[in-house]
Amino acid sequence: MNAAASPSSDLLDQAIAWAVRLGSGSADTKAHDECDAWRAAHPTHEQAWQQVQAVEDAFRQVPRMSDTGGALAHGALQAATRMRAQQGRRRALGAIGVMGLAATGGVIGLFVWREQPWEQRTGYATAVGERKRVTLADGTELNLNTGSEVQVIFSPRQRRIVLNRGELFVRTGADSGALLGHRAFWVETPHARFEALGTRFGVREQDGQTRLSMIEGRVAIHTAGGDAQPVVAQAGDGYIVRADAAPPQRIVDRSFEPDAWTDGALVARQMRLDAFVAELARYHGTPLLCDADAASLRVSGVFQLNGPDPVGRALEALVRTLPVRLEHGTGGTLTIARR
Repeated sequence: MNAAASPSSDLLDQAIAWAVRLGSGSADTKAHDECDAWRAAHPTHEQAWQQVQAVEDAFRQVPRMSDTGGALAHGALQAATRMRAQQGRRRALGAIGVMGLAATGGVIGLFVWREQPWEQRTGYATAVGERKRVTLADGTELNLNTGSEVQVIFSPRQRRIVLNRGELFVRTGADSGALLGHRAFWVETPHARFEALGTRFGVREQDGQTRLSMIEGRVAIHTAGGDAQPVVAQAGDGYIVRADAAPPQRIVDRSFEPDAWTDGALVARQMRLDAFVAELARYHGTPLLCDADAASLRVSGVFQLNGPDPVGRALEALVRTLPVRLEHGTGGTLTIARR
């Protein structure tokens, strides 16, 4: 499974749509005939179809962990289609691989309330493998990813979320009940302050840098120095802000859906294996590594963030669909190496 031999994203989109339609239980003979005609129209159509089917088949061979069993594979295809219908900005997914990836979503920290008479402070935190979604008093939807911690600070004039570690995603609320009218909304990290202007966006604090992923609206990026003019990020933009006070760096990465985890999935399209393993490792309690000889292999799929032993099931499916093996080391370390 490498980039050169893979169908285009558009063809994978079409193959996914056919798989969802035919697996829905309501497809008639005409639908099957139309799918057969699409597959026969060009060799690349058949290649896209077989790629979708191969990864689904690999998942079905993974031991079932719950009574949802094999239905989970098709359920993820349906969920992908629903996400596209509900949020048109999302491109269709690559070849579908379905794994259960753990997250009970429990909040493990809910600490101080009202430090000052004019200020309300609430803290939230998640452990490794957990995710959490909460609705704040202003109507904002706040999502916390694995191993994250934030402090929410509301005052009569502004709303602030301080990201101490990990990753968050917000859909800003209308703030219609504010006493002094609509308040400014800020997300702060050690490297930058992000001023939201009615929007949906994600912020990740990791490896000495902050990453912004825009979905809707606009966000003004104020760097730690505070002297330069803020950079205004638009829908679809991505930026990295580093600790050296350099200007925000615009990035383009179509291989990974930055907010899919809020819907309970990791979504990759022709993503390098080493990058995917690094992402998967965030949900694992012990070290998860990728050897250099396997790093350039490509991963496409929808990897569910719900269910027991998700990382283990994801790794088993990778072994079934890529030329890799798992090596067990000391202290529970797992290394993915090329066969």
